[in-house]
Amino acid sequence: MNYQKIGSFIGAKRREKNLTQEQLAERLGVSNKTISKWENGKCIPDYSVIEKLCEELDITLAELLDGEKKAPDSSSTYNEEQVKSLLMRVQELEAKSNVNVNVGKSVRSGITFGSALAMVISYTSWHSIGWAILHGALGWIYVVYYMIHHL
Repeated sequence: MNYQKIGSFIGAKRREKNLTQEQLAERLGVSNKTISKWENGKCIPDYSVIEKLCEELDITLAELLDGEKKAPDSSSTYNEEQVKSLLMRVQELEAKSNVNVNVGKSVRSGITFGSALAMVISYTSWHSIGWAILHGALGWIYVVYYMIHHL
């Protein structure tokens, strides 16, 4: 899916209907910033509003995802149900990948902070860099152990 092409198509169809981003957003129950993100190709409409968007712009779902109006006599490769199913699956995968990336960053940051904290506390308590390094390493080992046994 070409988000830029889809976004340009949404913007063109919105302007054809003489609607502002604010007006379209109001009709769909989303913010005008969301409409702007769609039109700039940053994301595509969520599954929950896509049918309403197509109704408002007088386009089919296949046309929206192709980013262009089809001729009345042309045939589409996919029927509407196949396109809906595909779109829902793509959005599920995108949501999962974003969650995994954010969780991964949080976990790494937490582990790093925890190990650094263990090293600082150990050093201030025993005034030994060797003990500090050992406690930092033990912090990492505990996290790996926890992940293996509990996740």
